[in-house]
Amino acid sequence: MDGNRYALDWHEQAKKEYDKLDGSSRNLIDKSLNRIEKIGMEAGEALRGNLVGCRKLKHRKAGLRVIFRESEKGIEIVEIIAIGKRSDLEVYKDAEKRI
Repeated sequence: MDGNRYALDWHEQAKKEYDKLDGSSRNLIDKSLNRIEKIGMEAGEALRGNLVGCRKLKHRKAGLRVIFRESEKGIEIVEIIAIGKRSDLEVYKDAEKRI
């Protein structure tokens, strides 16, 4: 993108999840968000199944995931769909409900 940054668009629930994070978890997620802002949809791993078209960035030790996709509002906007722990696949189930 030649030095430009992608804009982040938040799903309402994802923003609430972010706001509830403690300081160390928020720092990890901030690193993911910065990566998404810099390289957009090239960040993270592609998801399959019901979440095809979405990608994830994960923080294995903390068990956190950021699920995101290209926003319908524009090519340079990335929508943050869900933030949460992988336990019981909860973050993926939440993301499926939101798309």
